[in-house]
Amino acid sequence: MKICIQSGTPLGTSEIYKPYYESLMRHARKVCRPDTVCEFPNLGKNYPGAARSRTHLHLVAHETIKSALRAESRGFDAFVTQCLDLGFHELREMVDIPVVFMTQATLAYYSQLAPNFAFLVNGVRLHHFFEELGDRYKANERRIAGGYVRFAFTDYANLWNNPQPFIDEFMQTAREVVRRGATSLYPAGLYLSQWLIDQGIREVEGAIIMDPLAIGIKTAELMVDLERAGIKRYNAGPWAVPPQEVREMLAKELDAGD
Repeated sequence: MKICIQSGTPLGTSEIYKPYYESLMRHARKVCRPDTVCEFPNLGKNYPGAARSRTHLHLVAHETIKSALRAESRGFDAFVTQCLDLGFHELREMVDIPVVFMTQATLAYYSQLAPNFAFLVNGVRLHHFFEELGDRYKANERRIAGGYVRFAFTDYANLWNNPQPFIDEFMQTAREVVRRGATSLYPAGLYLSQWLIDQGIREVEGAIIMDPLAIGIKTAELMVDLERAGIKRYNAGPWAVPPQEVREMLAKELDAGD
């Protein structure tokens, strides 16, 4: 099985992102089945600091749809989005392979493990974006008021090379959120959860820390297996798929070819 996992971070473009990329690969190998191959392609175009504005996110969503089309054409069995779940409607319209929306899958799974959750993210603007995802997935009735840390995008390498100052800041914020009643924490973007895993931080005062990459990979494997067993997704009404000629026209407009 081949799974394409699309990061919004330009992983292969700078040494800054090398520790994060290595962390993703290491954790993916640990989580996936022996017969599963996970790949983390770069977007066709990169937009550093993409969570800073909705216009950034629109551009990243455009590249994510193109990436999914390329993945399907290259024989991947499933596609996993970055944690902002960009292209939520468009990806279902444009590709036939299973698509996993990382935050949707993670919130659904952890609803079985803890009675509530809180977002703990990098920056106040990103926190608003995740609250909107909670609304989309009808999860906010279980959401406790979260918090955010102030790690800059240029801190990627330092998070791994000199982690203690960042651990101190994260733990201070996390403890405040847990004392408000949170029983599970969603750390985002994805690099934040990967960094916590590498530091061995899996819980804060009893509140469990979610692992979005693991959930994304295992959900993709499950969706492929279940589709092969005959369980298909809904393709009518609001999730109707355009006719093939329309899909081909849209793919051409997206310039998604190799």
